Amino acid sequence: MKKFETFEHGADIGIRGYGKTLEEAFSNGIKALISLIVEKIPESGLKREKSIEIEIDAEFLDELFVTFINKLISYIALENILFWDFEGKIEKKDKEFILKGHVWGEEYNLEKFGYGVEVKGATFTMSEVKKQNDLWIVQCVVDV
Repeated sequence: MKKFETFEHGADIGIRGYGKTLEEAFSNGIKALISLIVEKIPESGLKREKSIEIEIDAEFLDELFVTFINKLISYIALENILFWDFEGKIEKKDKEFILKGHVWGEEYNLEKFGYGVEVKGATFTMSEVKKQNDLWIVQCVVDV
């Protein structure tokens, strides 16, 4: 099963994550983001050396994904950590969805990872969170 991919969208680029669970799809959406930001990703992925707690709420799942990616873009810039994995829960409570957990990654090292493109932010363009058969798919377009 493919975990993530990027796709062309005019002057910008789309990111897409797949998963057997919604949480796994969100986690793989991060991997699509990181595949743009860096030039080289080790075959084994990134190390889980550092983590931060994250909590986001939104009325709609696509809004939750876009907010999640934007928050990670900010954390990556501020903390200089390439976040790679999400570990936690996404639940519906009352009229909103709540994402709560940790994101894990390793410190950005230019020599090790190289430099890809600068991602300025996630947009609602083509944003979608859906379940197709037994597979969750999350996606949005990021401004580069």
